[in-house]
Amino acid sequence: MENLIQELRERRKTKRLPLKLDIFSRDTGKLVGRSLNISTDGMFIETDNILKPGTKVLLVFNLPGQIIPIKAYSDVRWIRKNVIPEEGWPSGIGIQFIGMYEAYKRKLEEYQEKSFFTEEINSDNYTLADFIEISDKDLFTKTKLFWEAIKDMTQKGFNTYRRLLLSACKNRVLVWDEKTGKPREMIMMDSNNYLGLTVDPKMIKATKETIEKYGVGAGSAPLLAGTYNLHTELEAKLAKLTSCDDAVVFPTGYMANIGCISALIKRKDIAIVDDAVHASIIDGCKLSEGSFRTFKHSDTQNLKQVLESSQDKYFGKLIIVEGIYGIDGDMAPLPVIAEVAEEYRAKVMVDDTHAIGVIGEDGRGTISHFKMEGKIDIVMGTLSHALGGMGGFIASSPEAVNYLRYYARSFFFASSLPPYLAASALAAIEVMENRPELNQNLWKNIKYMKENLEYLGFRIGNSQSAIISIIIGNELLLRRMNKRLHEEGIYLSALPYPAVPRGQERLRLKLMATHIQADLNRTLEALEKVGREFGVLGKSSGTYTKALVA
Repeated sequence: MENLIQELRERRKTKRLPLKLDIFSRDTGKLVGRSLNISTDGMFIETDNILKPGTKVLLVFNLPGQIIPIKAYSDVRWIRKNVIPEEGWPSGIGIQFIGMYEAYKRKLEEYQEKSFFTEEINSDNYTLADFIEISDKDLFTKTKLFWEAIKDMTQKGFNTYRRLLLSACKNRVLVWDEKTGKPREMIMMDSNNYLGLTVDPKMIKATKETIEKYGVGAGSAPLLAGTYNLHTELEAKLAKLTSCDDAVVFPTGYMANIGCISALIKRKDIAIVDDAVHASIIDGCKLSEGSFRTFKHSDTQNLKQVLESSQDKYFGKLIIVEGIYGIDGDMAPLPVIAEVAEEYRAKVMVDDTHAIGVIGEDGRGTISHFKMEGKIDIVMGTLSHALGGMGGFIASSPEAVNYLRYYARSFFFASSLPPYLAASALAAIEVMENRPELNQNLWKNIKYMKENLEYLGFRIGNSQSAIISIIIGNELLLRRMNKRLHEEGIYLSALPYPAVPRGQERLRLKLMATHIQADLNRTLEALEKVGREFGVLGKSSGTYTKALVA
C-alpha cells in the first residue's frame, strides 16, 4: 500500500530551491559547508563538520548576483550521514532559520520566485512529497516543477513507472525497452495476479461467451437498468466465499472502499483505522461526513486507547484494517481486534484484497484463516488481484448491503460492472475452489523465496503472504538498484517515501502460483548480484549461486 497517513504527517509545506552556495559562520568567519537546497525556512548544508541538533549558529551567505550578504540566526534541526561511500545522499545538516531581518527574507523570497523555474531540478534531491503543496498562485506551478523532476529522473534511467507491457500478465512478460527501442522479456515480480488467473482458459472462455451474449458494457447504473442476472449470481457467490449473508459488487475495489465508508460514517460517527491501510480507505474516511482517527500498525493496545478516548464522543464506531497489508505482506491480528471491538461496541471492517485467493481454506481469506466466520461485520475484497479480473465488493449483513446499494455514491452513481467481468469473476472463483494446487504452488514459491532472501542477508519484513518487501532505507539507492534490476530483466516495485516512511524505502516482490523454478532462481541471482554491487546484503549472508535453500 501506498501509506497516506504517514505522508500527511511528514508532508513539507514549503518548496525548496536546489542552490549551491558557500555558507559561512558569522562568528568565526569559517566555511560551514555548501548548501544543497534552500527555502525561506531553512536549508540543507552539505558538510563533513556535523554539528549536533540544537546547535545555534549565525550563518552568512550571498545569493548569486547579489553583493549584500544574507544573515540568518539558525538552528541545527537534523543531521544525515552518508551510508554509502561516494554514493547516495551527502552527509550534512538540516538548518532552520529562526531569526532573519524582513529585508533579507524578502530578498530570499524574490530570488526563489525568479529562480524556481529556471534552475534545473536534480531529481536526486526530491521525493514525490515535495510536489504536493507548492506555494504559488498559479495552480499549475506544481505540475511544471514535477514535470522537470520526472524528466530528469527519466534521463537518468530511474523512472521505472508505467513501463509498457506488450503481452498478457504472466510470470514472464514482454516490455517495451525505451533504452534499446525494442521489446524484451522480463520476469514479472510486480503483479497482484497471485494465482495466475488473468490468462486462465476457463476465464477467457467465460468472458468471450458473455461478450457475445451481453456485449461489452452494462449500459446503466445498477439501481436503474444496470443489474444483470450475472451480478446477482456473483454477489451470492462472494457472500458465500467470505461467510457473509449478502454482497454488493462495485466497478473497482477502490470504489468499494470509498463507497462503503463514506455511506456508513456520518457526522457523529467515527472510523478508527490502522495507520498502514490503503489509500482508498483513507479517502473513504475523508469523503465521509464523520471523523476518523488512526492507531499504530497492528497495535491493539493503541487501538484500545483510541477507542477509550473516543468512547463518549461518537455514536457509531468502525474499526478498519487490512487482512493482509499491501506494503509488508503481514497479517492483521483479527481475533484480538474483534475482541477489542466487542468490548467497545464497535463494528469491524476487513479489507481482504491481498488475502482472498492466497490464505485461508480454498483461498477464502483471513476470516477463514482465523476461523472467524460470522464474527467480522464487513468484508471488502477485489476481483482484480487473485481473481484475475476487475471490480470490487462489500460483503456483510443483508441490511448493511441493502443500505449500501442506496447510499454508497460510488455504487449508484456509477455504471455497473460489465457483465463479462462478472462472468470472469464467477469462473475465477470456480477455478480457485476446484484447483487447490494453484494455492499450494503459490505457497511453495513464497516459502522458497523468503528462505533464500533471508539466507542471502536481505532485510525482509514480516511477510505472511505473497508480498515480500526488501528494505533498502535510502531513496536514491533504491532508484539505482531498481534501474539495475530492470537491466537484469527483473520487473518489480520500488516503493519510496511517501508511500512508506523515510528510512523504510524498499523493493517489493509479489509471487505468483505460475512462477516456475527458473523464474525464482533467476530473480534471486539478479537480486544477489545487485545487492552485492550496492552493499546492502548482511555481513553473514551466504552465496545463492553456491547453496540454495530448497
